[in-house]
Amino acid sequence: MEKHKVLIPQAIAREGVQVLENHGLEPVILAQHDRQTILDSVAACSAILVRTATIDREVIEKAPSLRVIARHGVGIDNIDVQAASERGIYVCNTPHANSNSVAEHTIGLMLALAHQIVRADKALRQGHFHVRNEYIGCELAGKQLGLIGFGNSGRRVAEKAALGLGMNVAVFDPYLKDTAGLSHIRREESLETLLAESDFLSLHLPYTDTLHHFIDAAAIEKMKPGAILINAARGGLIDEEALYAALRSGHLAAAGLDCFEQEPPAADHPLWSLDNVVVTPHMAAHSREGLVAMAAGAAQEIVRVLAGEPPHSWANRPRKE
Repeated sequence: MEKHKVLIPQAIAREGVQVLENHGLEPVILAQHDRQTILDSVAACSAILVRTATIDREVIEKAPSLRVIARHGVGIDNIDVQAASERGIYVCNTPHANSNSVAEHTIGLMLALAHQIVRADKALRQGHFHVRNEYIGCELAGKQLGLIGFGNSGRRVAEKAALGLGMNVAVFDPYLKDTAGLSHIRREESLETLLAESDFLSLHLPYTDTLHHFIDAAAIEKMKPGAILINAARGGLIDEEALYAALRSGHLAAAGLDCFEQEPPAADHPLWSLDNVVVTPHMAAHSREGLVAMAAGAAQEIVRVLAGEPPHSWANRPRKE
């Protein structure tokens, strides 16, 4: 009997490939993931294990035997979920695999900005030891951290910030109804109040068309003067032009960004000119542990579906199976 083939457009941790091989599946690992190579390679595949490559309707329709698309990560905005559902194809993700890595990265951005670590590093490398008397940081203890969204990564950030750093954590999330066991947070009913009172604001939202520029000029204007904005969720949630203006004017003290509306960002992005911004290239989930967990988790979902079992985490309800 012929093995099921699993298309892997971009390299993943070896542990994920081993899960597939240990269950008799044949990984098809592409040397490059340009669109034409994916289209040429997908036809004989029963599954796709995808990172950031685009899996749209055309790709899906090229694969008559396709039964499952597993996302190496959380966001599924690079997958045409509607087209997959129409074909009876599961779209799965790994919502827990990278949450700790993202949470630690978020805390790292907050600490780097609060204590001006990156600015001081750059200055010292240029011989300016005296900046120790100019770049005065602030402690996180006692400050309010506002979280917009309280999914897996948001919950981890709340725990680390409140229980580890002594921050007061307020959460705005319409889906958060039950706060039993969450004595370390305060549920905030009003987004406007959260914006106005938070010293640090961190986004933990998916990206959808309706959430495009969720933090726009109007929202930034409502934020507490001198606040610090963090985004390790998805690009497009913040209006970057409005953010630039707020950082230039001093309305916001700083920003820490791991994701951008356009990726990779332009080499001459206006934010690059500001020294109160710390940026990383969409790598919050990229700890060794997180990469292994995402690869193995996505592979396990593929194994389940191809064995006729329901996946553990899916984003759609296929019309037929």
